Amino acid sequence: MSVVVDRLAGGPAAIAAARAQLVELDAVELVEAHRVGQSILREVQAFLLAVTAEGSRQKAHEQTSAPSMDALIAETSGITRRDAVRQRQLAERLETAPVLAEQLTKPGMSTDKAHVVARAMDDLPRDLSTVDRGLVERDLAEAAPGMSLEQLRRKARRAVEIVDKPRADAIEDRTLTRQEQTARRKASFWMTRPDDDGMVKGGFEIDAFTSDILRSVLESKTSPRYRGAPDSQGPETALVDEVVDQPSYPEKLGRAFCDVLRHLPKDGYGNHGGVAATLMVTVTEDALRGRTDQAGVTDHGTHISAGQLRMIACEAGILPVIMGGDSVPLDLGRSGRLHTEKQRRALALRDGGCAFPGCDRPSSWCEAHHVRPWSEGGPTSVDDGVLLCAHHHHKIHHTRWRVVINPRDRLPDFHPPGSTMPIRNTRYRPLVA
Repeated sequence: MSVVVDRLAGGPAAIAAARAQLVELDAVELVEAHRVGQSILREVQAFLLAVTAEGSRQKAHEQTSAPSMDALIAETSGITRRDAVRQRQLAERLETAPVLAEQLTKPGMSTDKAHVVARAMDDLPRDLSTVDRGLVERDLAEAAPGMSLEQLRRKARRAVEIVDKPRADAIEDRTLTRQEQTARRKASFWMTRPDDDGMVKGGFEIDAFTSDILRSVLESKTSPRYRGAPDSQGPETALVDEVVDQPSYPEKLGRAFCDVLRHLPKDGYGNHGGVAATLMVTVTEDALRGRTDQAGVTDHGTHISAGQLRMIACEAGILPVIMGGDSVPLDLGRSGRLHTEKQRRALALRDGGCAFPGCDRPSSWCEAHHVRPWSEGGPTSVDDGVLLCAHHHHKIHHTRWRVVINPRDRLPDFHPPGSTMPIRNTRYRPLVA
């Protein structure tokens, strides 16, 4: 046997012996044992990746019955072939990424974080110089041990920021926009029929931003400071000192969810402005005004694209927190951002329903859109508003369609991308005046 194998041979027995004596340790010693164990684990992981890289280079699988190196890794590690491929690719990546390889044994580091850094390097723009790629790799690798995995993933999405911040903004915005569009298509919901106890089960799959809106509403009703109406399912009167069964947090959320559903507006689900809870979204002034592509972030930590930012300025229950270049709050929205009930009725009377050409959605399904963006100082008025269903509201904000109020009859005209000829929704109104 080689010297390397001889040195490793005693490792498993030593660890097994230490494990058998864990009951003799106190809490402080257990914490220290965990720290030492993690240090050993990182060294072992770095060692195995180095072995994998060398074995791949020498085609070590040919000395076994395994048909490929990936098959050999999967068989000896007890992992799937797909995970084996990822492990081999990371091992090969570390051969050309010395900074990342060096960080792999640092406290707080893991192979999961190494995978994030490696993937970020693979996703870098092809025209990035070798010097810039080296700066990006060093920035990510050195930051990885001190960050949580989720924090590192967010940083990796903006990997080029260390050398080109505007480009990082643009890349992140394109990624978020693509994710948002995919999430809208994949959104789903299901619910069962009532069981013998009259209970219904259900579930959903929605995008993170929409979930933030729901989370904000539910948390506003489960906060310790919330003083809502008495629980109809509990005792109507009770002494202050009386001990009553306290619902679990999931049960509190369930009751809050039921309360939200029971108090939905009966006249439509568009821009009603009746949600008591507010979701705050932090956004730079330049992004809100369309001068940059910098993403915004909700108070739950969800990042959203610049296009989504500009669209939510039209919607209720969402408050843009506008930041200046020095990260100082400039504004918490304007009180007149949302159309009033009377204005919405006037828009419903004028537009009939969604004003987008060919749409048949009724006014109760629509949101009031600012023709001149609110973020650019557009007034909240009937003359500067137009009713759009959620689908066409997204379309107006994310494509080059334009809406113009015709000065002759004060009705909305729609200009398709690249066209100078306006069109209208003739379902409710005649052709262009």
